[in-house]
Amino acid sequence: PTTATTYPNTDIKPERTKAWEVGLQSHLWNDKLELNVSLYKTSTYNQLFNPSLPSSSGYSSIYINGGQVDNKGIEASLTLNQPLGPVKWNSTFTYTLNRNKIKKLLKPTTLSGGEVVSQDMMDLGGLEIVKSRLVEGGSIGDLYVTALRTDHHGYIDVDYVNNTVAIDDKAGERKDGWIYAGNSQAKYMMGWRNSFSWKGLTLSCLINARIGGVVVSQTQALMDAYGVSKATATARDLGYVLIDGHEVPAVQKYYSTVGSGVGSMYVYSATNVRLAELSLGYDVPVQKIIPWIQSMNVAFTGRNLFMFYCKAPYDPELTASTGTHFSGMDYFMLPSLRNLGFSVKLNF
Repeated sequence: PTTATTYPNTDIKPERTKAWEVGLQSHLWNDKLELNVSLYKTSTYNQLFNPSLPSSSGYSSIYINGGQVDNKGIEASLTLNQPLGPVKWNSTFTYTLNRNKIKKLLKPTTLSGGEVVSQDMMDLGGLEIVKSRLVEGGSIGDLYVTALRTDHHGYIDVDYVNNTVAIDDKAGERKDGWIYAGNSQAKYMMGWRNSFSWKGLTLSCLINARIGGVVVSQTQALMDAYGVSKATATARDLGYVLIDGHEVPAVQKYYSTVGSGVGSMYVYSATNVRLAELSLGYDVPVQKIIPWIQSMNVAFTGRNLFMFYCKAPYDPELTASTGTHFSGMDYFMLPSLRNLGFSVKLNF
C-alpha cells in the first residue's frame, strides 16, 4: 500500500485565455508607404497552483485553480519603398510594447475538510542575490534582490569602528530580506531595417533597440567578492571605498560582504542598441551560361555584430538558465556570439 500526500481535488479546470485584437493595415501612394498597427489584450485564468496544506489535514499539498494574468500591447510597423535614382530603397521601422499585470493569484479557498488555502506570492526561482517573484498587483518578470542594511534616513548603515557593512535580512515589504529591483522585461522594443538594391547587388542592415528593464549580474558580484574585478582594483589603488560620500578604508571587508550577498548593488539597466544584422548579396547572372539554372544568389551575412549602446556588464538578452523564470539574471554565462556566414542559393 502507498499513502497519498496530495489532496484529492476533483474540481480541476483547464487553463483558459480570453483575448481580443484589433488592427489596421493600410497601403498608401501605390504601396510606397505601408502601415500596420494592431492592439491586443489577453486574460489568462484558471492557472494551476500547488500550495502546502497543514499537517492536520492529512495531506501535504493540493492542486487547485486560481490566478489571472492580463497582457496588453501594441505592435506596429511602417514601411517605405522609395527609389533613390537607380537604387531601390526599402526601409521598415517596427515598434512593439507589452504590459502584463498579475490581477490575482490564489484567493483564500475553503476545502471540504475546512482547511483554508491561499497564496498571494510565489517565488519562481533565482540565484543567491536575485529571484523572480510573483506578487498580486505586480508583473511577470519582477526581480527582487537582497540589500544592505540602512538607517532611518535611507543611508547605508556603516560600523565606523570596524569599518563594516551588513546585509539586511529584514528588508522589503514582507520583511524577508528581499526588495523590489525592477522588471526584466523591456518597456518597448524597436527595429529599423534598411535595404538597398542596385543592378543585382543588395545591401541590408538591421538595428534593434531594447528600451527599459533591469538585469542583475552575480558574475560581477562574485568577481568583487574575490577581488578580481576592475572596481576592486580601483578601490585598492585609492585605499578606500566611497559610501554615501564618506571614505571607508576597509576595501576587502566591504567587497567581501557586498559581493557575496547584496544584489541591490549589482542591478543594471537592460537598455541596449545593437547592429543585429548586416548582409551583402549579389544575384549572379548565371542563366546566360547555364540555362537550366533560373537564378543564383551569393551573400555574406553577419548577425549580432556589435553594440552601439549597452551599460550592463553582459548581454541583457542572455539568460542564466534554460528555465522559464531566469530572465534578467547573469551567472558566469558564456558571452554572446557574433555570427558570420556565407550562403549560395540556386533556383532551378
